[in-house]
Amino acid sequence: MAYQVLARKWRPKQFEDVVGQIHVTRALQNSIKLKKLAHAYLFTGTRGVGKTSIARLFSKAIRCENPKPDFNPCLVCQNCKDVDIGNSLDYIEIDGASNNSVDDVRALIENVNYLPAKGQYKIYVVDEVHMLSVSAFNALLKTLEEPPAHVIFILATTDPHKLLGTVISRCQRYDFKNVPADILVNHINFIAREEGISFQSPWLIQKLAELGAGSVRDTLSLFDQILGLSENNKVTDDSFTLALGLARISAVRDLVSSILMGDVKQVSALYKQILEENVDIKKLTDQVLEHLFQTIQNIDSRNFLFEQNIVTEESLKEITLSEILWVYETLVKDLGWAQTSMNPEKVILVCLQKLTLRRTILVGDDLKLSDIPQTEASASQKKNTSVVEETKSIKIPEVIEDVIPEVELTPEPVVAKIEKKALLVPVGPKTWIGFLNFLRETSPSTATNLEHGNILEEESIGQKPLELKVAFSEEASVFKEFLEEKEIYGRLKQVGLQYFNLKEDEFNFRFIVLNDEEKEASNFRSKVELDDEQRASVIEGRREKIFNDPFVKEAEKIFNAKIDKIVLKD
Repeated sequence: MAYQVLARKWRPKQFEDVVGQIHVTRALQNSIKLKKLAHAYLFTGTRGVGKTSIARLFSKAIRCENPKPDFNPCLVCQNCKDVDIGNSLDYIEIDGASNNSVDDVRALIENVNYLPAKGQYKIYVVDEVHMLSVSAFNALLKTLEEPPAHVIFILATTDPHKLLGTVISRCQRYDFKNVPADILVNHINFIAREEGISFQSPWLIQKLAELGAGSVRDTLSLFDQILGLSENNKVTDDSFTLALGLARISAVRDLVSSILMGDVKQVSALYKQILEENVDIKKLTDQVLEHLFQTIQNIDSRNFLFEQNIVTEESLKEITLSEILWVYETLVKDLGWAQTSMNPEKVILVCLQKLTLRRTILVGDDLKLSDIPQTEASASQKKNTSVVEETKSIKIPEVIEDVIPEVELTPEPVVAKIEKKALLVPVGPKTWIGFLNFLRETSPSTATNLEHGNILEEESIGQKPLELKVAFSEEASVFKEFLEEKEIYGRLKQVGLQYFNLKEDEFNFRFIVLNDEEKEASNFRSKVELDDEQRASVIEGRREKIFNDPFVKEAEKIFNAKIDKIVLKD
C-alpha cells in the first residue's frame, strides 16, 4: 500500500478523534440525536483545524445505515465506505475556488432536485466557499434558504468576513478554534506512540506544537517533514532543526546566553556561524525571542531552562529579571525595522551587539578597542595608520562619569591616559530640571533613565535633610529597578550631593511606583511624557498656523480644494 502522510492517515474517523473542537462535535452529535438537522451549515476557522474532516464525519453519521449508539458512523456500511473513497453519488464535495461561476452554481441547483440514490439525505460540501463570485452567491441564495427536504449544504471557509451577510444568515454557523499547543502536544505524543517514533527531548515536541500555530494539519505536515531526515524513527535536535531550516537549539542557547553574559566576541562569532549554515534570518530571530521568552516565563524554574537547552547556567548568575525584560523588549522593537532594512543580516548583528553591551552603554563606560573583534585586514590597517600617524594624538572629548579620556596612537599598543575634569555646579536656585541637566553632563544614560519618572513634592528642595521622592508608572518600573542597583544608585547620589551641596547623611533618593489609579488621581506625568506632550503641542501649533495662513486659505479657494495633511520635516 502507498505511503500516507500523517495528516491523512490520522484524519479523525469518530467524533471523539477530533482534536480541539469539542464544542462543534458535541453540537453536531446532539443535532443527530434530537433529529434537528439544519438545511445549511457554515464551518469557519483557520486552515487545518478540521472543517472538511468534520464535514465528512458529520455526513457519514447522517447517512450511516447502522449508526452507533453515540451517533458515530459505523464505518463499515456501504454509505460510509463510499464517502471515504469519494465514490458516493449522494455526497458531493465542491471546490469553491475552481467552481465559482454562475454556471457552476446553476448546475448545482439543477442537481439538488434529484432524490438521493440511496439513503435519506443528499449532502453538498462547498469548500473555500468565500471564493464564489458575487453573482454565484446571488444565484445560490434562494436554494440555500429553501432547499429540497433531502438536501443539506455544508459550507466551509477560512475567510467568513468575505461572505455576504445574506449567506451567513441562512446557515447555522460553527466557528472552529485554533488548537492550543498543549492539546497538540498530546496529539503528537499519541501519534508518536502509535507509530513507534521517539523524540530526543520533550522540548522538541513542544516546539513542533508551537510551530503548528494551532493547525493540526500544519503540525502533522511538519512532523512528516522532520521524519524524512530522522533515522530509525528517532527525532533528534539535529534532524529537527535541519528539516525545518532552523538554527541548532544548542547554537541558539549559546547565542542567547552570550547576549545575557555580555560576551560580544562570542555573540558575533556564533551569529556568523549560524548564518553560514544557511539559516533564514527571520527564523533565527524568532528562535532568539522564543528562548528569551521561555527564560522570562521560567525564571523561577531554572533547572527546566538548563535541561531544555534554553540558556546556560552561567548566563543567569549575575542578571536580574528586569534586565532580561529590557533585553526582550528592546530586541522586539529593533527587529521591526532591522528585518526590513537594506542589509538585515548586518543590522541585526549590530542590534545583538548593542544588547550584549547594554551595561556598558547604560552605565556610560566607553567600549574598549580590544573588545571589538577585528579581521586581519582591519588589524593591518590599524598598524599602518599608527606608523603614519605616530606623531599625532586623538583626543576624545566625550565626558564619561567625570572623566575625559585621552588616547595617543603610537606604533606601540594603544594606551589610554585618563585625566579628571571637575564639573562646575551652576549657581542660583536649585531645581529638579537643573539637577537633571547637571546629571546629563556627567552621565547621560542615568539621566535618561531618571527622566522616565518625575519628582514628587518639588517644594522640598532646599530643605535639610533632603529626600527626593521620584515616582515611576508601573510600565516604567524597569527604569526604577535599574536606578536602584547599588553601583548606579551610588553614582547618582554622589552627583546629587555635589549639585545640592549637601553632606552624605543629609541627602537621599526614594523611588516609588504608582499604579494606574494613583497616576490618574495625581495627574502624574514623567519628564519624558511631559516633553512628548510639549513637543506634540508645538507641532500641532505649527500645523494650525499653516492651516490658517491667509495664502493657504486663498489657494484652497482658487483650486477648490482642501488641505487635509501637513508633513513637517523638522
